[in-house]
Amino acid sequence: MNIFTPQFRKDSILSLFILVFLYLITHNPIVKPTPKLVLGMWSIEKMQHPLVFGFTGHNFLVLRDENNQIVKELHGLATDSNTNTWKYIGTKYSDLLKVWEFDGPRNPALEKTYPGIVLAQGTEADMENLWSKAENCKEEINKKTINYPPYGFALNGQTENSNSVSSTLSFCMGINDKHIGLITPGERKNLLSK
Repeated sequence: MNIFTPQFRKDSILSLFILVFLYLITHNPIVKPTPKLVLGMWSIEKMQHPLVFGFTGHNFLVLRDENNQIVKELHGLATDSNTNTWKYIGTKYSDLLKVWEFDGPRNPALEKTYPGIVLAQGTEADMENLWSKAENCKEEINKKTINYPPYGFALNGQTENSNSVSSTLSFCMGINDKHIGLITPGERKNLLSK
């Protein structure tokens, strides 16, 4: 029996075309930008940990020093409401959305390949001043009881997740929140506007 029938060849070519198309959608400079960092300047950057083969992602903010090294990170993470510990993925309706700050990179090896976009650059004092505004908003967000939707998105109602935290912190710093990624549920949602 010959498996290389005309139908098999047609299906193979179509499958290859779809795979190439999906790769181009998820791996281009618009969806997956590389930050333009300037050596000698501090910066605040929005980064994205790609999820679901790069179709969606977890947005977070980083503060970089003059050597482009990550000094701090701010993440919106699912948090267990009983233990008050953060989780990689929220799966329960009782999980809460909280802002967590980390000193240095949380995933040093992986973050070298994450897409990112520079939101602000300047002196150490200027960037630390902006970052402190984000830290103040972190406290305001954490005072609220915001449910984290299971697996990061809500099927009914508005999604409030890590992308919402990243956007809200940008708004708090007075920085224009720039889009990154392909599908980012919860982005551009201001958690402090209600």
